[in-house]
Amino acid sequence: MLLATLVVTITYQAGLDLPGGLWLDDRDGQNIGHPVLQTTHPTRYRVFFYSNSAAFVTSLVVIMMLQSKFLLNRHTLEATLVLDLFGLITAYGAGSTREVTQSIYIVALAGIVLVYVIVHITIRDHDAELVDDEEVKHLDDKRKVLLLVAVLAATLTYQAGLTPPGGFWLADDRELGHRAGFPILLDNYTRRYNTFFYCNAASFMASVTLILLLVNPKLYRQGIRCRALYVCMLVGMFGLMGAYAAGSSRNLKTSVYVLTLVGAVLAFIASLLAIFLLGPYLNPKK
Repeated sequence: MLLATLVVTITYQAGLDLPGGLWLDDRDGQNIGHPVLQTTHPTRYRVFFYSNSAAFVTSLVVIMMLQSKFLLNRHTLEATLVLDLFGLITAYGAGSTREVTQSIYIVALAGIVLVYVIVHITIRDHDAELVDDEEVKHLDDKRKVLLLVAVLAATLTYQAGLTPPGGFWLADDRELGHRAGFPILLDNYTRRYNTFFYCNAASFMASVTLILLLVNPKLYRQGIRCRALYVCMLVGMFGLMGAYAAGSSRNLKTSVYVLTLVGAVLAFIASLLAIFLLGPYLNPKK
């Protein structure tokens, strides 16, 4: 329910606040209020629009399916969720960039993460069956935490990827080389934009892949036991931090400050864990 609700939210917003912005005047035969992307990249716009719409409608269907015990006892719900997430991936790949190579990179990244997890699970030795009901409950509790983190990261990165920081150029300027519908940050701070784009895309794809794996009980239980899904979560979190550091500021010192702050927090957490784990050994009971 949480996943479907959040997908409905972000796809609804993305469908109304389209990537690339809207034309603000009717110069050169443009229509005021019409999507810039529809004019500059019509094929890309159609792929984004229909994929985003498919994910939106599918999520609504999932919410309605959750009201039926008959459907919950079958694989229909899982198949619908997978279709929902693939629509989300396609929409992100089409709407977050204007370059074909970058769109291919985004989709390929999801495949790489998925293959890594499956290979990791395959090469590790695991028992075919879980030991007892207590272990099943323990793994299901971990699944809920991983799913919550993955859904949060996917929600943030989907919105940020379609509407990157700095906004879009809303008109062509041949003298300055500005192109309507392209991110302003790309022209003014190319390296910073590329850092933001790739970190955000990596976080989004790692999070969506993690969600796909968490839908299947056989995969997520084995994946949790061999720590493969935790690797996906870490990739998503570090990608999120990198994207925030690059996109939230235009000053190098500020970005370094953000990364330093992240490092300090991680060091503090690590020290607390060390104290917690080593405390009994450092202060043995007399």
